Amino acid sequence: MSAPTVTDDVTLSAECTLAQQPAYKDVHRGCHQTKDVPLPHSNGILLVRRCGCTCHRRGDAS
Repeated sequence: MSAPTVTDDVTLSAECTLAQQPAYKDVHRGCHQTKDVPLPHSNGILLVRRCGCTCHRRGDAS
């Protein structure tokens, strides 16, 4: 898997941020933040935001 591709205005998971370093490209596979996780019983407040890495957005309908 290649290193994550990003734009300037996205938030990456810790794994994808670390995977931008040449020696840690394989860490990218460990990213599991592929969906937003809402705070229970809230109106759209996110507990965890999904990773903004372009590889996680492929095929995303939302």
